[in-house]
Amino acid sequence: MKTTRLCMALGLAYMGSMALFSAPALAQQETLERVTVTGSSIRRLESETALPVTTITREQIEKSGATSVEEVLRRVSASAAAFSDTTQGAGYATSNANMRGLGANSTLILLNGRRLANHPFGSIGGNVSVDLNSIPFAALERVEVLRDGASAVYGTDAVGGVINFITRRDYKRGEVGIRFGDTSAKIGGTEKGATLSLGFGDYNADNFNVLLTANVQKNTRLRAVDQKLYNRFDEIADAGAPTSGRAFPGRLVEFNITPGAFPELNPGADFEACDPVNTVLQTLAATTPNGTAKKRCRFIYPAVLDNLPDQSKGDLFGRFSYKIDKDNEFFTEASYARAHSIGRIAPVPIDSLAGHFDRTTGEYPSFKLPTSSRYFPKDLLTKLGYTAATWDPDGDGFTEVALRALPLGNRTNINTNEQTRVVVGARGLFSGWDYDTGFTFAQAKGNLEYQNYVHEAKFIAALATGNINPFGASADMSAWNSARMEGPMRQSKSTTMALDAKASREIFQMDGGTAAIAVGADFRNEKAEDNPINADYAAGLHVGGEGTVPPTSASRSISAVFTELSLPFAKGWEGTVAARYDRYSDFGSTFNPRFALRFQPTKELLLRGSYGTGFRAPTLWDVHSPASFTNTANPATDKNCPPAMLADEDPRCVDNQFNVLSTASSTLKPEKSKQATLGVVFEPNKYLTATVDYWAIHKSDQISQVGGDAILADAYLLNLYASRIHRIQTGANTGIISYIDTPIENLGGLRTSGLDIDVRGRISLKEYGNLNLGIAGTYVSQWERQVGKDTPYISYVGKAGDGGAVQPVPRWQHTASAEWVMGVWSASLENVYVKGWTESALQVYNNVGGSAAHEVKNSSRWNLSTSYRGFKDVTLRVGIRNLFDKEPPYTAVPSYGSHAAGYAGSFVDPRGRFWYASAAYQFK
Repeated sequence: MKTTRLCMALGLAYMGSMALFSAPALAQQETLERVTVTGSSIRRLESETALPVTTITREQIEKSGATSVEEVLRRVSASAAAFSDTTQGAGYATSNANMRGLGANSTLILLNGRRLANHPFGSIGGNVSVDLNSIPFAALERVEVLRDGASAVYGTDAVGGVINFITRRDYKRGEVGIRFGDTSAKIGGTEKGATLSLGFGDYNADNFNVLLTANVQKNTRLRAVDQKLYNRFDEIADAGAPTSGRAFPGRLVEFNITPGAFPELNPGADFEACDPVNTVLQTLAATTPNGTAKKRCRFIYPAVLDNLPDQSKGDLFGRFSYKIDKDNEFFTEASYARAHSIGRIAPVPIDSLAGHFDRTTGEYPSFKLPTSSRYFPKDLLTKLGYTAATWDPDGDGFTEVALRALPLGNRTNINTNEQTRVVVGARGLFSGWDYDTGFTFAQAKGNLEYQNYVHEAKFIAALATGNINPFGASADMSAWNSARMEGPMRQSKSTTMALDAKASREIFQMDGGTAAIAVGADFRNEKAEDNPINADYAAGLHVGGEGTVPPTSASRSISAVFTELSLPFAKGWEGTVAARYDRYSDFGSTFNPRFALRFQPTKELLLRGSYGTGFRAPTLWDVHSPASFTNTANPATDKNCPPAMLADEDPRCVDNQFNVLSTASSTLKPEKSKQATLGVVFEPNKYLTATVDYWAIHKSDQISQVGGDAILADAYLLNLYASRIHRIQTGANTGIISYIDTPIENLGGLRTSGLDIDVRGRISLKEYGNLNLGIAGTYVSQWERQVGKDTPYISYVGKAGDGGAVQPVPRWQHTASAEWVMGVWSASLENVYVKGWTESALQVYNNVGGSAAHEVKNSSRWNLSTSYRGFKDVTLRVGIRNLFDKEPPYTAVPSYGSHAAGYAGSFVDPRGRFWYASAAYQFK
């Protein structure tokens, strides 16, 4: 069948927000076969769908210089604030999509229309979704991003949208490619990789085709200290570098002083001064007994971590298709992906509040140095007016210290994540029905290894020997080394097995064309086996780690039936009705319809709209995981701490990462949602195409947490959830926070809406080629949620989020491009833009000090690339990302998807100007 000009316009519209690339000639005629488009079960011409779909082609990916799926999706404006440990390596080295800012759990990831296994590491309220590193990058033919909910077609996880990665088919050649990239500053962050693709067997002539692909990628670390993005705090009045009271050299907790901070008093060779690179010297208003101002070192923790980790990735993909007869085929595909990451963060912070505390009494372990140790600064304390009665008032011969385990080096998380997936199926035509059926087995494995962590009890014992120097170099490292907690900590797996079948056919004629129907069913079992293999790690006895990590073993079965009906009831009109019934073994059943309408009054204009309902089941961790302790992601200040402790800036009250208790709930209800789209596609001539789509999503019974960060950083939440803050009732720590309850719960409603805009055109330069122009972006008009049943909605548009469940919500994002093509040459200029947001005064104060809100600047980066195809079967490409070497905008809040401070790692690449080159050779 031949496409009309409007059909081609629609096909181009689906390219969506990958506007950096050119549109083909709008009036070009080509033959399209009937295919299944993401978001529908009816086989049809791609251009006939009424749904807002962004298509990213293989050529577009290659032009961008992207070397990972995460890089590709960062250019899709509907996918905002990616959840990524890949960019910093501090967590589990995973990368998750985040459509419409609704969270990774509300975005469905498919490979060739079928599911993968979720990453096996989970937590209550955490992201439990597909790691994007498990996608076979070299095998991709295109990516289809459905910017509409599709629970009526796919079920759970499709509330925010669907991202379907589609691999090559019927490939009959071979191709080998190499690539390399580096920062112009030569400070790390290099990329190098290679791909191989082999295809043989002509599907139509030989009745079979085999495709094999392989991809390897190696990225090197980028040290934060070589960029000092965290040191740009001069944008904020009265602010400073993000610091921690757990520093090295350490301090005496009782007196709140660092011995080495008094060089004028000659404290001795064992007591180092504050390191100007990793610490700041702070002088307090309080004084010692003889009137000397107290001084201490504060640790600049982002100075010693990596902005980008060491990474090595690889994937293999194979597909075999066999033509049984002219109408039917058997196929099988298998893939394996492995991602290995070495993430380095600041050395272990050590003081009583970093230790494992008794939940019933609220007591913390004591990290005490004997006053008889050679490293106890007795002479210095005497000079400052202290006496034995003050440094050892209870006569036990010990004093509390706070420090960093800098002598052991950076805490290092070594993650190895793997996914194995096999699909066996058949598709074809039987008795007038187009059918597709298959069995999927997918399993993800995660392995976590620790280096340079500290075992709580062992360190307390080693410190008590007096052989560890908290204030400088130790004469002997054997005591330090005896306290290490290293080796394998967590080995988990997640398994998905699914059997699916669907069929579609045309059924009768209507005034606008032929009606069609699709029916289907699928059966799926999901199993999580999240296993901490070190008992002390599971109990949270590692200082500076994740808190308690209880084992979680759970499974569920899901069965579903669905149908879809396409009704072209009048000339230019088509209505589509879809419905799905799902039954979950652990929380019940749900029914979700969707209605879509498409109207084409002229060949230049298309109007489209849809409405549907959706749902999201709680994760297995949200329902079945035992309670677990961790700490707030960001430092915070407890305004209700005892006044004297606040005045002294006691670290138990100020700039502390407070303990939080997460609890699952077996009574959680699934989230329900309503989503709608309304759009127009306009092609006034063959040189211009424009699409505008309005979208709106309303969730009820949203499954989420009100995090400890959010409670301590918002006066309204602090008042609302004051009862969730548990304080120590007796002893020296009376009045300080013991822990904060952060249960998983159905909080209430969430509403978001906005516009997706895509305009692209082509200008003929005659003998000088063609110039293709485009801009695609997303404007968010509303993003608000309730933080409890019947509470007011809180708006987050243009704001920094809440430090936990809600990421920053930029008002506007876009990708714009100009591409010149002439013969064997092409060149592209791309602009990627993210509008800045506001960090509240309290968020700023909690992280870097200062007393005013901070306006995060807009991010605008230009990328340039060119390619040459003048050599037979060879493509050469060079490019520069961040052409003008712009630093990422400064942020006061550090944990926007990253431990790194000073920039938003979930939105921007920290590297400055970055150049890359690639070469590909095709062979028969």
